Amino acid sequence: MTEIELLVDFHKNAERQGPGSFIETMKALNLIGVDKKEALKIADIGCGSGAHTIALAQNTNGQITAVDLFSEFLEKFRTKQ
Repeated sequence: MTEIELLVDFHKNAERQGPGSFIETMKALNLIGVDKKEALKIADIGCGSGAHTIALAQNTNGQITAVDLFSEFLEKFRTKQ
């Protein structure tokens, strides 16, 4: 197994693959002053298994495009929906 495969394997079952939490996502959304009822187009680059994506989907009127380099993370995201 390569080093990158080890990292992916280590993180793929975590709720998040990076820092932050639901609370931090909501703080960021509030800080930028988004009208949560406005139709938005949101890009979640490096979405991991989708923790932030799901929070954004539940708290905005956005069309969200979520992408990640690692298919293992995207597969976890697909199973959450």
